[in-house]
Amino acid sequence: MAKSGPDTDHSIQNILTVYSIKNPEEKVKFYNSWAENYEKLQKLGFKNFHGIDGSEGMLKLAESKGLYQSLKRCLIVPDQQLPVSSDTYDLVIVTGALSCGLLSLDVLPELLRVAKPGAFLCLSAKDERDSEYMQELLVSMEDLEKKGLWIPVVKQKINHWQKVVGPTELSSEYIAGLVAIYKKAGQ
Repeated sequence: MAKSGPDTDHSIQNILTVYSIKNPEEKVKFYNSWAENYEKLQKLGFKNFHGIDGSEGMLKLAESKGLYQSLKRCLIVPDQQLPVSSDTYDLVIVTGALSCGLLSLDVLPELLRVAKPGAFLCLSAKDERDSEYMQELLVSMEDLEKKGLWIPVVKQKINHWQKVVGPTELSSEYIAGLVAIYKKAGQ
C-alpha cells in the first residue's frame, strides 16, 4: 500500500538542513530551490500552500515565488482567530516571530487549532534563554505537551541560526536560535 501524506522524516531533515547552512548565498539558494522544485514538495505530500503575514511586502515576495495557492494579510493576535478553519493544515511554520514584541505566547493554542491532528508545527526563535519571553515560551510549550495537545519531535539549539542584523547591514556574526518541531496530538 502506498504511503499517503507528507514524508515526515524527509521534511524534518529539510527543515533542520536550512539551519545548518551558514553561507547566506547557499541559504537563499536552498529556499529558492523549494519554490523551483515544487513538484518535489508535492511528491513529499505537500500540495496546498497558504501564507499568512501582517506585512504586505512579505506577501508580495511570497506571491512572486508562485508557490502559494492562498495568501492572506492578517496579524496574529491573542483572542482573535486566524481566518482559517480548524484542523486545516498538515504543517504550520513560524519563523522568527516568537520574540518579545512580535507574537504573543497566547497564539500557540490558535496555531494548534488550525493544524490537523497529526500535523507538524515548526517553531523557530532567537535563543534568548535569559529573556522573560523565552522563559515563558519554553514553559508554554511544555504546558501544551503536558496537556497532551502536542508531542515533541525535535528541540534543537542552532548555533548559527541567523546573522546579527545591524542598523544598516548584516554582521558577519551569528546569533543562536531554537528550533522546535511538535506533532499535534490526535492521530
